Amino acid sequence: MKLDYSVMIVGAAILIVPASEDVADFDDAVNCVLFAQLVANKQLEKQPGINWYDAYADVFDGFWLRQVKARQDRYLPPENTESVVEWVVAALANAGADSEPLVSEVLSRLINVSETDPAIKLLRSHVQAMVGEPSPERPMPATDVHLLIMVARSPSSLSSVFVEMKTRQVLSPNPLAHLFRGEDVEGLVSLRYTKANLSHTLYDPVRDDVALKIKNRIAANVALLTFADESAEANKS
Repeated sequence: MKLDYSVMIVGAAILIVPASEDVADFDDAVNCVLFAQLVANKQLEKQPGINWYDAYADVFDGFWLRQVKARQDRYLPPENTESVVEWVVAALANAGADSEPLVSEVLSRLINVSETDPAIKLLRSHVQAMVGEPSPERPMPATDVHLLIMVARSPSSLSSVFVEMKTRQVLSPNPLAHLFRGEDVEGLVSLRYTKANLSHTLYDPVRDDVALKIKNRIAANVALLTFADESAEANKS
């Protein structure tokens, strides 16, 4: 079955683009999103108390103009078990986003992708920092979880939902299939929805500089995800 979209993993981001477009046409979006994440990661290393998304957005907003911004904080009762897919789809529905059916379809498919898939392994490594297995002597500390779901209708238009929380659980190898227990979540689950357009006035003068800075980081942080039925179709042709 030929899909209407392609999916790329860009660090902690799932980027959905139209299959009718050449993936290379979205290099500006990929480069900006990755560059902003790398800067945020570095700042978090230097100042562990800062908010990762705020550091990411400070860089991203230097290239993209956000037209819509909305935030929703969810409380997860101790007895509840919920998934990030539920939260993202609900956030898009609450925002009246036209991308909600597409994102729902894509995430439902991603849940079933093998945990050994290189793109899923890459996503998992960025969504939650790897920590040692908890033990009676050393309980699991609350660690940050952050994930971006992004839809690019065109190379210069992005909509996204950012999910941020703290949990005392070690996430599943496929983080989209993970079920979060309310008793292990510390504080609220924060969801931020945005729509943004690339500012050529801001980005064009620095495009080459950004590309150069991340040139050696692309291979280790960006992956094109192939679904099983796509692979089967390709093997038939």
